[in-house]
Amino acid sequence: MKAIERIEPRNLFLNYIVDRIQDEDYRGYQCSQHNRLTYDFFKKLILTTYKFVGEGRFAVHVGDDCGERQCLAATYYQIVAEMKNLTGKCTVNSLKKNTFPDVARMGFLNRFDRRGEKIIESSGKRSHVYFVALSDLGIRFAQAQSEFERRKYFTDGVDAITKSSASELVELLSTDDRFDSIDINEFMLILSDDRPNISYNDKIQYLIGYRSLDGIQKRKLMEQLKLYCNPDNVRKFDDKRLMRDFHNWKNEAQQIFCLLSNSTYFKVLDDKLVLNNSNYGLFMHSAKRGSSAKLEYFRKHDIRKNTNYELHHIVPFSKAFSQNDAQLIDDERNLIYLHHDKHAEFTNTNNVNVRVSYNRPILSFVQIDTISHIITVNVENKDALLSATRINEMVEYNKRLLQKFYHI
Repeated sequence: MKAIERIEPRNLFLNYIVDRIQDEDYRGYQCSQHNRLTYDFFKKLILTTYKFVGEGRFAVHVGDDCGERQCLAATYYQIVAEMKNLTGKCTVNSLKKNTFPDVARMGFLNRFDRRGEKIIESSGKRSHVYFVALSDLGIRFAQAQSEFERRKYFTDGVDAITKSSASELVELLSTDDRFDSIDINEFMLILSDDRPNISYNDKIQYLIGYRSLDGIQKRKLMEQLKLYCNPDNVRKFDDKRLMRDFHNWKNEAQQIFCLLSNSTYFKVLDDKLVLNNSNYGLFMHSAKRGSSAKLEYFRKHDIRKNTNYELHHIVPFSKAFSQNDAQLIDDERNLIYLHHDKHAEFTNTNNVNVRVSYNRPILSFVQIDTISHIITVNVENKDALLSATRINEMVEYNKRLLQKFYHI
């Protein structure tokens, strides 16, 4: 630990990473690191499943595959064989043990126990799976009329499995001039952290600290992390809570990085994630990382940048199903410059407080499906920096967006 801190004393990022790797939850967002689920494999799996069973339920092979065939799982074996033919890889065990859990957590599959009761993926409880069916989202993916629509559904699934990491990243790259790309180490060491005490603003400060290191310092850091996060260091104690595994951690990050790179939000350029302005991307070629909406906000509200504040899209990019939708969302009337503490309230609830009302001096942000949780922004107390003369137009534009994207 001291060796890492000595790389550059008082560097905020280095203090953070020393703390992180001592935490049991140091690996952050997790999916099957040995799975390497790609969009191409995912797409073929959903379409193959729909081809064989449509909206129906089918039995899977129960227990490990030792070569025998279970009569109830005949359809499952057909799916495995078809996927092996289409992709060159798929086994009875790998599909149900590695792929299905991730696809279910993304929201595209429902899995059922022996009694036919649906398994709640978010519960974290391990259950024996006997039956599987495409979920409503999986069926919509299979029936989608365009490749863009399918990739948008896939993007929503990536957001779900990474606890809104995709949404957080797209907000970062679209609103902050300091970041136009994210590399795998930045994602692994900082942005994959899903501990509730690490805020969006914290991550920005750690990114700045990490980028202040030169190439030699970064290499020293990775060498020290590999030494500390070596499973052999603690095997003699027979306590898995003490085990740190750098390669598993890196594999997790690479798997999620791969998922993100196949989304409508991002593409990979020079081994870095950038905003996706390709044919299946959400952003226009002419759009320069949302700078026009951002600059318009500062100009029309007559304010300057402040390091304690962060721009926030009220209706998030996750609601966009086309580049035109994204342009409607990336409008200065859908932006608000929040104090970082107030911004954390929105990110902690996955940016679902989208309905705006104003009763001077309070802006209220309400969830669509419930009024049980309201985020209030006191304009006079500087919870946000904005011009009072622009608030009514913001509220009216919000009504338009809610009608289009939430049908209310």
